[in-house]
Amino acid sequence: MGEKRDYLIIGKIVRPFGTRGEVKLLPITDDINRFHSMDFIFFRRGGQFEKVAVENVRISMDAVYIKLECVATRDDAELLRNSLVYIDREHAAQIDDSSYYYYDIMGCTVKTEQGDTIGTVFDIQNAGSCDVYCVRPAGSSEGELLIPAVHDVVKNIDISKKEIYIEALDGLL
Repeated sequence: MGEKRDYLIIGKIVRPFGTRGEVKLLPITDDINRFHSMDFIFFRRGGQFEKVAVENVRISMDAVYIKLECVATRDDAELLRNSLVYIDREHAAQIDDSSYYYYDIMGCTVKTEQGDTIGTVFDIQNAGSCDVYCVRPAGSSEGELLIPAVHDVVKNIDISKKEIYIEALDGLL
């Protein structure tokens, strides 16, 4: 049912909560309130994604408590500990055309505006004022380049081609 890139990680179950199958979820999203409108979530089982109905959602300051239809006991909930929670792209939160999901940026090839390959994005860090793309240099299995995701540096992102074009400012590379 779908490829991995058709689903986005939105949280991680950290532990059971209570005795009736509720779980505590650490949200991995900019908008924790999005969970209120969810009728279902997905879990990855092997290479497949399993759709699971959501019965109830409660939100506290830093966590989401979810009761899932298929989870009736604390033991059932324990089996979900450390599981990642996904949503399909069709039901994902909408973002504007100049924004991208981290998942889409990961694995992109970074090139200069002249077409020279710099490397591949393997991580994204938030540096406060902007995101920073951690890039593994082309032809290397070690080291990293840090590319600030700001308009002065990142000139074009083509998600369909998995390419990011940058202006190689002095001292950047």
